[in-house]
Amino acid sequence: MKRGKKSQKRKRGAASRARARLEGKKFVVQALERKLNRLKELEEETRECYESVLKRYPLSREDQEELEFEWKLGLQIIADYEDATPEELSSLYIQTCESEPVSELIEEFGSPEAYWRASFELANALGLAFITIDEAGNINGERIEY
Repeated sequence: MKRGKKSQKRKRGAASRARARLEGKKFVVQALERKLNRLKELEEETRECYESVLKRYPLSREDQEELEFEWKLGLQIIADYEDATPEELSSLYIQTCESEPVSELIEEFGSPEAYWRASFELANALGLAFITIDEAGNINGERIEY
Protein backbone atom coordinates (compact mmCIF):
# COMPACT_ATOMS: atom_id res chain seq x y z
CA MET A 1 0.00 0.00 0.00
CA LYS A 2 1.31 3.31 -1.07
CA ARG A 3 1.16 6.12 1.31
CA GLY A 4 0.39 9.62 0.09
CA LYS A 5 2.60 12.48 0.96
CA LYS A 6 1.47 14.60 3.82
CA SER A 7 0.90 18.16 2.90
CA GLN A 8 3.43 20.30 4.59
CA LYS A 9 3.11 23.92 5.39
CA ARG A 10 5.65 25.88 3.55
CA LYS A 11 7.78 27.74 6.01
CA ARG A 12 8.72 31.27 5.20
CA GLY A 13 12.41 31.60 4.81
CA ALA A 14 14.63 34.29 6.22
CA ALA A 15 14.68 36.11 2.88
CA SER A 16 10.89 36.22 2.75
CA ARG A 17 10.66 37.58 6.29
CA ALA A 18 13.32 40.16 5.48
CA ARG A 19 11.37 41.32 2.40
CA ALA A 20 8.22 41.69 4.48
CA ARG A 21 10.08 43.77 7.10
CA LEU A 22 11.61 45.89 4.35
CA GLU A 23 8.18 46.58 2.81
CA GLY A 24 6.86 47.58 6.23
CA LYS A 25 9.78 49.94 6.76
CA LYS A 26 9.30 51.46 3.30
CA PHE A 27 5.67 52.21 4.15
CA VAL A 28 6.69 53.92 7.41
CA VAL A 29 9.44 55.92 5.68
CA GLN A 30 7.04 57.05 2.94
CA ALA A 31 4.47 58.17 5.52
CA LEU A 32 7.16 60.07 7.40
CA GLU A 33 8.38 61.72 4.19
CA ARG A 34 4.81 62.79 3.32
CA LYS A 35 4.38 64.30 6.78
CA LEU A 36 7.71 66.16 6.61
CA ASN A 37 6.82 67.53 3.16
CA ARG A 38 3.46 68.70 4.49
CA LEU A 39 5.14 70.40 7.45
CA LYS A 40 7.45 72.20 5.02
CA GLU A 41 4.46 73.34 2.95
CA LEU A 42 2.63 74.56 6.06
CA GLU A 43 5.70 76.44 7.22
CA GLU A 44 6.02 78.17 3.85
CA GLU A 45 2.30 79.01 3.83
CA THR A 46 2.34 80.53 7.32
CA ARG A 47 5.83 82.08 7.57
CA GLU A 48 4.61 85.50 6.42
CA CYS A 49 1.94 85.52 9.11
CA TYR A 50 4.43 84.46 11.78
CA GLU A 51 6.92 87.14 10.73
CA SER A 52 4.23 89.85 10.66
CA VAL A 53 3.21 88.93 14.22
CA LEU A 54 6.86 89.25 15.28
CA LYS A 55 7.04 92.72 13.68
CA ARG A 56 3.87 93.97 15.36
CA TYR A 57 4.76 92.99 18.92
CA PRO A 58 7.94 94.00 20.77
CA LEU A 59 9.13 90.68 22.19
CA SER A 60 12.31 89.71 23.99
CA ARG A 61 14.58 87.17 22.31
CA GLU A 62 13.32 84.52 24.73
CA ASP A 63 9.68 85.30 23.94
CA GLN A 64 10.44 85.26 20.20
CA GLU A 65 11.94 81.80 20.58
CA GLU A 66 8.91 80.65 22.58
CA LEU A 67 6.57 82.03 19.93
CA GLU A 68 8.54 80.25 17.20
CA PHE A 69 8.27 77.02 19.21
CA GLU A 70 4.49 77.53 19.47
CA TRP A 71 4.29 78.18 15.72
CA LYS A 72 6.18 74.98 14.88
CA LEU A 73 4.11 73.02 17.39
CA GLY A 74 0.93 74.45 15.89
CA LEU A 75 2.05 73.32 12.43
CA GLN A 76 2.67 69.84 13.86
CA ILE A 77 -0.87 69.77 15.29
CA ILE A 78 -2.30 70.83 11.92
CA ALA A 79 -0.33 68.12 10.10
CA ASP A 80 -1.28 65.47 12.66
CA TYR A 81 -5.00 66.26 12.68
CA GLU A 82 -5.54 67.41 9.08
CA ASP A 83 -7.20 64.15 8.04
CA ALA A 84 -8.40 63.12 11.48
CA THR A 85 -11.67 61.35 12.13
CA PRO A 86 -14.21 62.90 14.53
CA GLU A 87 -13.09 60.38 17.16
CA GLU A 88 -9.46 61.48 16.80
CA LEU A 89 -10.46 65.14 16.95
CA SER A 90 -12.34 64.52 20.18
CA SER A 91 -9.00 63.82 21.89
CA LEU A 92 -7.94 67.46 21.44
CA TYR A 93 -8.34 69.67 24.49
CA ILE A 94 -10.02 72.98 23.74
CA GLN A 95 -9.59 75.74 26.29
CA THR A 96 -12.46 78.18 26.59
CA CYS A 97 -11.85 81.72 27.85
CA GLU A 98 -14.75 83.86 28.97
CA SER A 99 -13.68 87.37 29.94
CA GLU A 100 -10.48 86.16 31.57
CA PRO A 101 -8.05 89.04 32.10
CA VAL A 102 -4.75 88.87 30.23
CA SER A 103 -3.21 90.17 33.47
CA GLU A 104 -3.89 86.78 35.10
CA LEU A 105 -1.81 85.03 32.43
CA ILE A 106 0.97 87.56 32.90
CA GLU A 107 0.90 86.99 36.65
CA GLU A 108 0.65 83.19 36.38
CA PHE A 109 3.28 82.59 33.68
CA GLY A 110 5.40 85.73 33.83
CA SER A 111 5.28 86.45 30.10
CA PRO A 112 4.46 90.02 29.05
CA GLU A 113 1.14 91.04 27.53
CA ALA A 114 2.76 91.51 24.11
CA TYR A 115 3.73 87.83 24.12
CA TRP A 116 0.17 86.70 24.92
CA ARG A 117 -1.33 88.94 22.26
CA ALA A 118 1.19 87.68 19.69
CA SER A 119 0.54 84.08 20.73
CA PHE A 120 -3.23 84.44 20.40
CA GLU A 121 -2.96 86.25 17.08
CA LEU A 122 -0.70 83.53 15.69
CA ALA A 123 -3.03 80.75 16.92
CA ASN A 124 -5.98 82.58 15.33
CA ALA A 125 -4.11 82.90 12.04
CA LEU A 126 -3.23 79.19 12.06
CA GLY A 127 -6.87 78.30 12.66
CA LEU A 128 -6.09 76.78 16.05
CA ALA A 129 -8.02 79.39 17.99
CA PHE A 130 -10.74 81.95 17.85
CA ILE A 131 -9.61 84.39 20.51
CA THR A 132 -10.38 88.05 20.95
CA ILE A 133 -9.05 90.47 23.54
CA ASP A 134 -11.44 93.31 24.31
CA GLU A 135 -10.49 96.88 25.22
CA ALA A 136 -10.49 96.01 28.92
CA GLY A 137 -7.87 93.31 28.30
CA ASN A 138 -10.20 90.34 28.72
CA ILE A 139 -9.70 87.17 26.67
CA ASN A 140 -12.74 85.58 25.04
CA GLY A 141 -12.95 82.57 22.77
CA GLU A 142 -11.51 79.10 22.35
CA ARG A 143 -8.05 77.74 21.69
CA ILE A 144 -6.75 74.25 21.05
CA GLU A 145 -4.28 73.45 23.80
CA TYR A 146 -1.09 71.93 22.52
